[in-house]
Amino acid sequence: MPGKTARGATALVVAILGLAASAVPASASVSLCNVPITMSDGVVLRANVFLPSQSGRFPTILTATGYNKDVNNPTGGNCAPGGGLVSADPGELDHGFAIMALDDRGTGASQGTWDSWGQRTQDDYKEVLDWIQAQPWSDSQVGMYGASYMGITSLLVSEADAARVAAGKPRAVKAVWADVPMADAYRDVTFHGGATDAGFIPLWLGLTTGLSDIPPSNLFSDPQGSANTYAGHVANTWQFAGQRLLDAATGGGGAYDGPFYRLRSPVERITSLTIPVAWTGGWWDIFQRGEPLLFEKMVNSPERKFFMTPNYHGSPDATAWAAQGLGPENQVSEKWFDHWIKGVNNGIQNLAPVNLYTMGANRWQHLPSWPVPNVQYTPLYLDGLKSGSASSLNDGSLEPAKPSTPGGDTTPLLPASSPCSRLTAQWTAGAAGNTPCQSDNRTFEASSLTYTTPPLNRDTEVTGSIVADLWAKLTGATDATLVGVLSDVDPSGASNQVSAGFLLASQRALDHGLSTFSPSGELIRPWHPFTQASQQPVTPGQPEQYQIEIYPTSNVFKAGHRIRLTLATADTPATGTPTSDLTNQAGGSLELMYGPTYSSHVLMPLIGTPSQAAAGLSSAGGLPAGRACVSRRSFLIRLRHPSGQRLVRATVLVNGRRVKVLRGARLRAPVDLTGLPRGTFKVQIWSVTNRGVRIHETRTYHTCVALRRHPLRGHLKVHRKHG
Repeated sequence: MPGKTARGATALVVAILGLAASAVPASASVSLCNVPITMSDGVVLRANVFLPSQSGRFPTILTATGYNKDVNNPTGGNCAPGGGLVSADPGELDHGFAIMALDDRGTGASQGTWDSWGQRTQDDYKEVLDWIQAQPWSDSQVGMYGASYMGITSLLVSEADAARVAAGKPRAVKAVWADVPMADAYRDVTFHGGATDAGFIPLWLGLTTGLSDIPPSNLFSDPQGSANTYAGHVANTWQFAGQRLLDAATGGGGAYDGPFYRLRSPVERITSLTIPVAWTGGWWDIFQRGEPLLFEKMVNSPERKFFMTPNYHGSPDATAWAAQGLGPENQVSEKWFDHWIKGVNNGIQNLAPVNLYTMGANRWQHLPSWPVPNVQYTPLYLDGLKSGSASSLNDGSLEPAKPSTPGGDTTPLLPASSPCSRLTAQWTAGAAGNTPCQSDNRTFEASSLTYTTPPLNRDTEVTGSIVADLWAKLTGATDATLVGVLSDVDPSGASNQVSAGFLLASQRALDHGLSTFSPSGELIRPWHPFTQASQQPVTPGQPEQYQIEIYPTSNVFKAGHRIRLTLATADTPATGTPTSDLTNQAGGSLELMYGPTYSSHVLMPLIGTPSQAAAGLSSAGGLPAGRACVSRRSFLIRLRHPSGQRLVRATVLVNGRRVKVLRGARLRAPVDLTGLPRGTFKVQIWSVTNRGVRIHETRTYHTCVALRRHPLRGHLKVHRKHG
């Protein structure tokens, strides 16, 4: 039965999101429980209102929820501003604000049908603001506050208010503080690159509908009215949530982007906001993609500030947040409303617009803009050379230069993957996060293709959006699920996922007008339409380009660590391919291509000057860094012992041919380059330490003339092309 399924999902998601067991006591002298607010279509919404102890008119902090404001107070008699999943802040009462918690249409004690922020719900928001401004306890000013669902409604209500103002009504919403809000209802969470979100969305729909399967909290005060409300809630479990899930899973109209998702996406109307807005996000949040995007698009807000910390879906990581020295987050949000609504001069306006906790370095950066300053978009090319660092299907390399010869690696199109990865933790909102899997993806990588750099020569910062720009061809299939994962590989070999992105191969079409490009023209955020019209089957055997949007991050890859790109064809349990597309993948395989023509690469937002960015990607081996021009026909190889280890053997290859083997204490030797034709050549060093650690370095050079044997007076010149 649908109701039983929803209630089971509710129990799990409540555990995920940490539903409080008891209400938070409030210091309000007046508590108005289940206040009726009648909409223009006759539907009655219900809200709890809490007023400060002193008399007067107050600004209101409004939280609009779909999670049943009274879930921990089922009789509705002793309502309180905190507790449950409402996320209201009782502390605002002490700052002289009224607090209002509203049940969205079709949820909690409110009548009507819930449809996940449909047009009628968004019209309700305008009428609720009219109602607040008409109350004798209200001074007509409103602040929007909340997390997750309530963070999303904070933006949607503010956008509804902008429409009110445009229609000539007085402004209500003066400031917003939102935790982990969504930007794009399709791309951020509901679908992964055109494939369905099978991890979070079913549980979330179960949570929202299941919490309204509980009898309304006005059951005893209004038995007849609440009975009709309750019957509508229970029926809606299947009529909306169940049918949406079925439609998406079977490849119906709900599996494609369109008006349904555009209406529910705050980013579509975010330019209408001309008020101060602050929000928090997480580098592993389900809305990781959209939280920085909101900053880019919210161009008309005079004061917009966002914070990113390494957390899953929920409040900012407490340890990271505390390192700013600002005090607890609720104190910062209280100052935010004090300043922007009451005019208190507390300095909150001096916070930086962009506040990023950079992983790896484990430090805050307070910056003026996003994308951040001083970014160098730098490609790392896929190569078939063995990195010696991964137990994947291929163990390929990432290099600063394109391979000089074409190649490719093949993987089957799998129906499932290992669930032991940070992907699973992220897309269950952190519920699966308390295991070693969240910081080591190696079992996930075992059935995937990996491409890894040599150990880095210096700390290398990556901050911004990432693109895996790949060429591939399919065999025995006309579609494929592509999962691109960027990881930080430490010296122990543990592969810690930093970010990831997704693309259904049949949805590879690119809208250049809506895609984002760097000032110098690089594609830094592809926009795929994900519509029925844009979906095109793949012709087997034909090379195609796949531009995978890997979600933004900020991470310092430490010296001695490696950068790894993984390409998988399944992501269990987070991503589910619609059944209509699954049949187009069954039994097929994918060849990932690289070389001078099909130059598959990952475009990295490296921070620093161009020379600093390049230096960070050079490894800790022994190849010469090179000058503009070198008057010699040989290289002098100098190898350094890694910290705490000793090199026991090194093999030097030029264009794949072994030319030198160094053993024991012989850590320097010349490498003869005579006989090479004019053009590019590749020098590689494969080293092994006394602990069995393998170190690999590759560089590509260019000869100005053919390197023939003749007297030294010819001064043959060799200059470095890539390094």
